[in-house]
Amino acid sequence: MELIIFSDVHGNIYALEKAIKLMDKYKINNYLFLGDMAGYYYHQNECVKLLHELPHLISIKGNHDNYFVEAMNNKERIKILDKKYGYSYSLLKERIDKSTKDYFFSLQDYEKNQVYEAYHGSPNNYLTEYIYPDNNNLSFPTLKSKFLFLGHTHYNMDKKYYDTRIINPGSIGQPRDYNKPSFCIVDLKNDLVEMVRFDYDKSRLNNDINKYDKNNEYLHNILKRENL
Repeated sequence: MELIIFSDVHGNIYALEKAIKLMDKYKINNYLFLGDMAGYYYHQNECVKLLHELPHLISIKGNHDNYFVEAMNNKERIKILDKKYGYSYSLLKERIDKSTKDYFFSLQDYEKNQVYEAYHGSPNNYLTEYIYPDNNNLSFPTLKSKFLFLGHTHYNMDKKYYDTRIINPGSIGQPRDYNKPSFCIVDLKNDLVEMVRFDYDKSRLNNDINKYDKNNEYLHNILKRENL
């Protein structure tokens, strides 16, 4: 079976639209989203609508998704999140439609089956542990799957841990290793992985940032980061 895996969209509709056009060309009917639709950017309703069109999609919960769900009815917590991550939390609270609300409340904590395990963070802490490519001191004592799929870091990764292949597809919405979004194609039967990077027009996202978070230097600077 082949699987398209992606992560960390963060409401970036412009990158997600381009990603899905590329994904469609592979004619693969199984999708896995490793979490984080909430946070940073501003078009969660539109992004969730696109996700609903993907066949056989499994979506798991990210830390920002969890932040939003826990803060939905708490204005002070929303303000704290806005200050740290940008105004997208308040916008989502104001604009959220029923389909998007149902989406956030239906997210799985993680996915485990006979072939792979999938977490936003890691098997040790499914929401918040960062497993970076250069982390060689890994310890997953309960892990027995052929594949382990992780998100959260916004970094591509493809490495071995004993008999398990660990894959991170990088980020659609806010890549931090290169200045290009990415997703991956995995052939679970033949143990083949293809990382796909792509360009998109960032000008509309930059306009959004200027509109809602003009003084947020991080959100501006991450779009200007040079390729490594």
